[in-house]
Amino acid sequence: MRQWRGFTLLEVLIALAIFATAGAAILQASASHLRAVAQLEELTLASMIANNQLQQAQLNRSWPPRELEQGEVSLGNRDWQWQLRAVTVPDQDLRELQISVRLAEQPEQVVYQLKTYIGRPDAPG
Repeated sequence: MRQWRGFTLLEVLIALAIFATAGAAILQASASHLRAVAQLEELTLASMIANNQLQQAQLNRSWPPRELEQGEVSLGNRDWQWQLRAVTVPDQDLRELQISVRLAEQPEQVVYQLKTYIGRPDAPG
């Protein structure tokens, strides 16, 4: 009679448990990676919107800039809300611009905020 050599049921179950644990860890890591990629995409799109609004404000030659502007824009198959606030600073030839960008479906949460200064277009110097 021949002796069959192979794995016992216990060895197979242990190997299966190891593979199941490794598979669960891989799935969790993949889900975490996908969430991070989605957040990075949101942040990138919001920064593009904020920079576009900054460029528009710099091209606008009126002084002083309006204290508050806001609007909506679509980018990346999503609707966004932006708000530009011009804040007076001690120097009369400067204004602080604060640009915030939110998702239209979550208007209470700021995705990206940009602060910078712009100078009077006809200021000496």
